[in-house]
Amino acid sequence: MKNKMKNPLYVVKGQEVQEANGVFDLVVKKLNLEPLIQFIQNIVKFLLEQIKSYPTFIAIKAFLDEFLGKYLFVLKKFLPAEA
Repeated sequence: MKNKMKNPLYVVKGQEVQEANGVFDLVVKKLNLEPLIQFIQNIVKFLLEQIKSYPTFIAIKAFLDEFLGKYLFVLKKFLPAEA
């Protein structure tokens, strides 16, 4: 039973078919959100590179907490619950 195959998820874009690794990946690929995700990753990477002191850390942490709280609450619906 451990080797039981799950039904894979697929995204069809025109003539191209892509396999999705989960529901979140399916939504990202279906809505073509990869460029947006990459842009957000670049912004976060840039902000983290700017941390040189504790006050800067606090300011960036506050910004990221607000951003995640307001705009990425949808992730909670797609991420598996902790045991």
